[in-house]
Amino acid sequence: MRIDTLEILRCPFCGGPLELVTSLFHSRTDLEIRDGVLACECCTFPVVDGIPVMHLRPNAGLARSHVEQGDPDLALRAMIGLERPQDAERFEAAARTSSSTFRDIVEAMGSGFEGGYFLYRFSDPTFVVSQAVVRAVASTVLRQGGRAIDMCGGSGHITRSLLDLSTPPPVLADLYFSKIWLARRFTAPGCEPVCCDGNGGFPFERGSFAYAMCSDAFMFIWTKRGFIDEMCRVVDRAGSPGTVVVTHTHNQLVWSPSHGNPLTPTGYRGLFETRRVRSFAEAGLFHDVVAGGPLDLSRGDSGAALDTDPALTLIATDHARVFSKHALEAPGAPRGVYRINPLYETTTEGSRIRLKLRFPNEAYETEYGACRAYLPDETSIESAALGRLQAGGSTDELSDLIKRRAIVDLPRQYY
Repeated sequence: MRIDTLEILRCPFCGGPLELVTSLFHSRTDLEIRDGVLACECCTFPVVDGIPVMHLRPNAGLARSHVEQGDPDLALRAMIGLERPQDAERFEAAARTSSSTFRDIVEAMGSGFEGGYFLYRFSDPTFVVSQAVVRAVASTVLRQGGRAIDMCGGSGHITRSLLDLSTPPPVLADLYFSKIWLARRFTAPGCEPVCCDGNGGFPFERGSFAYAMCSDAFMFIWTKRGFIDEMCRVVDRAGSPGTVVVTHTHNQLVWSPSHGNPLTPTGYRGLFETRRVRSFAEAGLFHDVVAGGPLDLSRGDSGAALDTDPALTLIATDHARVFSKHALEAPGAPRGVYRINPLYETTTEGSRIRLKLRFPNEAYETEYGACRAYLPDETSIESAALGRLQAGGSTDELSDLIKRRAIVDLPRQYY
């Protein structure tokens, strides 16, 4: 963790500031804390492999004990959550290997990890809508500077969209240590990961951020009123109430896979007691993205549209420019590298590569089959054109397949 992150970290229980306990084992430089123990007036929290663990669940207590005893490797093993020695050794071997990919390490974590979902995340319908909303809103709100936080951000796929917008780098917060560890290494390198529980107080000082978001996770939060109160608190800065965005939260009135514990559209709006919030039916936003834009955040969706949509987006902000039409970004230089979408089965036919859409399983197709609105069932690419693109050439030759996400800007060493 960056040393300056201590300036915004607060105990989620007493709200007090924290400091590194230098009388215990620790590893740090002038710029970062690698391993150690943070303390406030009521609690102690471990820093494991550069990630502060700001909760008191059993694995955090075990990790803290290992750090105090000067064994950070065992602390990391405890936080990754691999109890059998052979599983832990397989993960550690993959983690030590510089050539390991995201897929390699996910597979080393075992079948209990949501690897398949994350591997295909960059072309999921839920992602393409959330990414468009995040880029439109955050680029408007953070135009003059300011820091972003992605709460319950998992493995950092959406956080990646904030890396060039947030100053300092965005915070990625999630309860599951292994996910944010993967994000820092592969998906969103440069983000500042913090392991914490979204069902309790957020471990940040009031007004630490200008933009706070939660994507594809809010329906799984039990303490929804407290969560929104905390989102509003951490963006409550002098002279600016900040911006809160929730994308793809399920609608209680319409069943969907991975339903969670959602509210009705009226229930969601009621959480923002002192903030004006606009609600959007995801179907309209999805249509905007598939059509190539603009993304229309000036729309006022009817009650019927909201009540009948499986998922909703909520935006609370006083930035008037947010609620307008936003052009979608044209393909440009990748954040990582352009590669064929891993949903495609590929075969080489002479000078061309043939792509055929293959879903990993029936459950995936049921939940994310709407991607067929933009992913072609079959297509082909000239091998030389793909090579030129990956060597840093213009996107013009393959811009249509990039827009349709048959070719995706993926993190390096992703699969």
